[in-house]
Amino acid sequence: ISTRDWSSDVCSSDLFREKCQRLQQLYGEFEEAVGPHTSGAVCRPGCSDCCTNVGTVDATTLEGWIILNHLQNLPAGVQKEYAKKLKNNRKDKSSSKFARCAFLRKDQTCGIYSVRPFSCRRLYSVAVCGETGPTVHRGVWQIAQQTAAAIQALDDTGYSGHISFILALLKDSKFRSVYLDGGFDPGAIESYAREHSISINRFLAARS
Repeated sequence: ISTRDWSSDVCSSDLFREKCQRLQQLYGEFEEAVGPHTSGAVCRPGCSDCCTNVGTVDATTLEGWIILNHLQNLPAGVQKEYAKKLKNNRKDKSSSKFARCAFLRKDQTCGIYSVRPFSCRRLYSVAVCGETGPTVHRGVWQIAQQTAAAIQALDDTGYSGHISFILALLKDSKFRSVYLDGGFDPGAIESYAREHSISINRFLAARS
């Protein structure tokens, strides 16, 4: 798992700096815990089944905020290209269970690999994926579920859902202002959340 220090460049407030640092810790703890099982994974650059056929690529709002800031540091032309792909991805996802990830490049590698969300980090397979999807160790799946719940609890004023819908939500100035100030007002996005299957993190974490 590739992690970098986000605290100085995308998490400027004390609140988000601490959350970003803890998120990095959770990613690292997961990688260490599952290392004995994932060492035999067949995943490699260009293997993109999980980017197209798992149904959804989810992210929390905390992860989405990190991704948005990462995108803003890319060349203008690349930003424009991803904006178009994200728009098309939202359209595809609204009409189908499956939608090719907007960040999957032509060479079948990830365009945001260093800041990819946990829903991507948790996926691996010890056998080449096919119609049955990835082959995952049961113990890894359990640890991943626990880690996902910890991330949702960390982002306790935020939400989880398909990555392109989460990024669109964060680009809404009213929502972003409330969220970045540590506010929590799910009623304000109720219709958007219902339409796009976005869940409240603190409720997800409580059920886990």
